[in-house]
Amino acid sequence: MNKKNNQLKALLARYENDEINNDSLFLSEEEFDELLAHYYEQHDYDRTLEVADMAIAQHRFSPEFYKWKALIHKINLEEDDAFAALEKLSIYAPNDEEALLLRLEVLVHFGHREPAREVLERLRTSVRGDEKFSLLAFFDGLLLMQEFRFEESFLALTEAVKLDPLQEPALEELINASEFVAYRKRLLKLFNHLLAKDPFNDLIWYYTGLWHDDDGNDLAALDAFANARSLKSDHPVYDLEYADKLFDLDRYELALKAYTAYFESDKAEDSYETFMRVGRSYQMLNHLDKAKKAYGRAIELNAEMYDIFQHLGECFAAEEKWRIAAYNYGRAVEREGHTPDCWLGLGLCHAALNENKEAEFAFQKALAMDDRYSDAVIAYAVLMVEQGEEVRALTFVNDTLERYEDASLIYGAVAIHLMTNRRAEALTLLNTALSEYYEAHQMLIDFFPDLKKDREIEAIFNLYRPRE
Repeated sequence: MNKKNNQLKALLARYENDEINNDSLFLSEEEFDELLAHYYEQHDYDRTLEVADMAIAQHRFSPEFYKWKALIHKINLEEDDAFAALEKLSIYAPNDEEALLLRLEVLVHFGHREPAREVLERLRTSVRGDEKFSLLAFFDGLLLMQEFRFEESFLALTEAVKLDPLQEPALEELINASEFVAYRKRLLKLFNHLLAKDPFNDLIWYYTGLWHDDDGNDLAALDAFANARSLKSDHPVYDLEYADKLFDLDRYELALKAYTAYFESDKAEDSYETFMRVGRSYQMLNHLDKAKKAYGRAIELNAEMYDIFQHLGECFAAEEKWRIAAYNYGRAVEREGHTPDCWLGLGLCHAALNENKEAEFAFQKALAMDDRYSDAVIAYAVLMVEQGEEVRALTFVNDTLERYEDASLIYGAVAIHLMTNRRAEALTLLNTALSEYYEAHQMLIDFFPDLKKDREIEAIFNLYRPRE
């Protein structure tokens, strides 16, 4: 493998050096094939097309290079150029099966249904083997979809997968096409049927996982991705889907192991979303330095996303590095799509730094975005108390309670009354809170950890504790 990689690197160096120095480079057909496959796999379609043109100039009568040109022009939506390459191909390989299949693909892609049907029927009389018939069923399904014959399209694509359970383009259409939403249960039945015949088909397990993921069944999706991953351990997409599902289920340590396996693959792709999940996993496990490193990588990939800076702010706030936390929250609120959480975080940092005017402004911005944001209401009230404005704080909280009520707000109100030495009113509110939101009573202890030792509070908690 290393020898082959070194040979490819040397070939790439020869070709790219020739581009720079305008040397006259002659390559064999096999060498051109290697270059074309490499650039295509790298999604460098401009370079792929350049190599195809150079190959045709040196090997004019070789049909393979016209196939590459037609394929790349199709991908680039260059219809006339794609058909021009196909015309050349029909001259040098008039009866070539792959050339006809490519012509069918291009015709279907650009919506030329009648000539596509003609090529399809011609191929049906000549191809052999389930894999080829599966491809024809796939293109038939696409044509039927273009004709709005969705039931027949679904059946054709289903037949394609039955003929070749590794036919991924058909699987992609079946699971992603919005036209097939009505057939979702039938699709799961198909997957179960195929797995009963061959429980070692990693691809069908993977698509079964996607089906369950779309259906909101996280545990079933996780099991399916785990099966796909165990059957083919060197497939990075399986690692990524498995890791993402573990993340969704808050299994952060296992998720990080799966993300590590993903990034060990040569085919792994760096993405903002993945580094955000990695960072969040580390953050939830309190590995804050590793979290910040992952978020830093996410910034390199997409610095316009507000949530990177929000989570960085959370990390620095957890370390009580209020100034740098405030800086990151400040960057978050400058970005489109930011949430009231960002303003609340910024306000709390300013409050910790005794920058009361700035804190008040931030809390007001949070509440302007969501006037039922209870955490911001209580944070703002606490700021008022700390500034000696107890009456204003109590009025603000009580007025808010008249507008709406939730667990966070009412337990926060209990805390505000305790902070202002209004214990009788606090206990009255506590009874109301416990009768309606007992399961959230830990919120009060979070406000006042010393209340764990308060016998009267503990006695009230016991009154409302569910009995077995």
